[in-house]
Amino acid sequence: MTSVARYALPIAAAILSLAASAHAADTPTKSIAGMWALDQKQYDHPPAMPLTPKGMALQEEQRKKREEGNQVISANGKKCLPIGMPGFMTNEFALEILTAPDRVTLLSENSSLPRSVYLDEPKHPTDIEPGWNGHSIGHWDGKALVIDTVNFNEKTGPIGGSGVHSPTTHLVERLYLKDPDTLVDEMTFEDPTWLAKPWTNTRNYRRLPAHSELWEYACEVDAPGWSERFAGDPEAKLAK
Repeated sequence: MTSVARYALPIAAAILSLAASAHAADTPTKSIAGMWALDQKQYDHPPAMPLTPKGMALQEEQRKKREEGNQVISANGKKCLPIGMPGFMTNEFALEILTAPDRVTLLSENSSLPRSVYLDEPKHPTDIEPGWNGHSIGHWDGKALVIDTVNFNEKTGPIGGSGVHSPTTHLVERLYLKDPDTLVDEMTFEDPTWLAKPWTNTRNYRRLPAHSELWEYACEVDAPGWSERFAGDPEAKLAK
C-alpha cells in the first residue's frame, strides 16, 4: 500500500463518520423530541370556530351553563375523565414527545392516556373501538410530522375552545420546528356535523429546559379543595 493510500483510508473513514453524525443530528425523528409547553396566550384566548347552526346552538348552551349556571368545571372534569383530543395538545400542562422509528409517543401531564402516532401503518384499522385520543397514523414530510387522526369517541363534549371531538371529526396536524426552541402544531379539523368548513388552528410551544420532567398530576374527585371549586354549580354533588 502506498503512503497516499495509507493516509487516504483514515481520512475517508473520518469524512464518512462526520457525514453520518451530521445526518443523525438532522434526522426528523430527533428534532421534535423533548419537553414542551403551550404558549399561555394561546391557551387563554382560543380562536373562534366556523360552526354549523347545530354547533352554534350547542356552543350557546355551553356558554349559558358557564356564565348563567355558574358551571366552573365540565361534567367530565368533575368525574376526572380523560381530557382526550384535541385538549390533549391545547392545555396549559407540559407535553413530552418521544420518538422511535415506528411511532411517535406524546405524553401530557393532564392526561393518563398516552397518544401514539403509528408511522408504520398506511391506513387506519377498522376494527378498533373509538377512543379519547382517536387513532393516529403519521409520516414524515421533510422535518414535519404529519398526523392523521380519526375514530374519536362520544364521551366528551364535541365542541371545546381548542377544536372539535366527535365520531365525525377528521384531524390532520403538521408538527415542525419553527426554530430550535419553538414547536408548531398546525391543526386542521373537518367535521360536517359541527363545522361549517375545514378549520385550521395553529399552536406554538416553547421548549422546556434540559432534564425537565413531567409532574405526577392526578385528578382526584375527593381531593381537598376539589369540590369547593364548583361549589356553586347546581349540578354538583358535593362530598358530605
